[in-house]
Amino acid sequence: MLAVAALVLSACGSTSSGATTPRPAAPVNLTVYIDNSGVSVSPASVSAGAVTFIITNQASQTESLSIAPAAGGNALANTGPINPQATAQVTVDFSNQGGYSLSTGDGGSGSGKTATVHVGGARSSSDNQLLQP
Repeated sequence: MLAVAALVLSACGSTSSGATTPRPAAPVNLTVYIDNSGVSVSPASVSAGAVTFIITNQASQTESLSIAPAAGGNALANTGPINPQATAQVTVDFSNQGGYSLSTGDGGSGSGKTATVHVGGARSSSDNQLLQP
């Protein structure tokens, strides 16, 4: 009787495997350096997906950074004012390939500085990477 019960219970399991959704690609960090002579970004090219910009303002005045498509359009992100010798961080999810402009505004004096980052094809998922959320 016990053997028959065990056999019946073992037949109750499901054989279909559940559908899994791949994890998104791991975010990439880009560094942005602002000084009195301009803006630089490193690396200048990245694959599509989540990108975190880590910005340092080494200029002598307060700066803000906005990220927008190079062809024109609304800004995807804006840091707000960054004091001299301070840092800021902003994350943008790039879904479209192409060029993007990183432009500063220095508190209203009208002289902005610009750098460009190129976004390529999508990154692969982070499914087989350790220590990912």
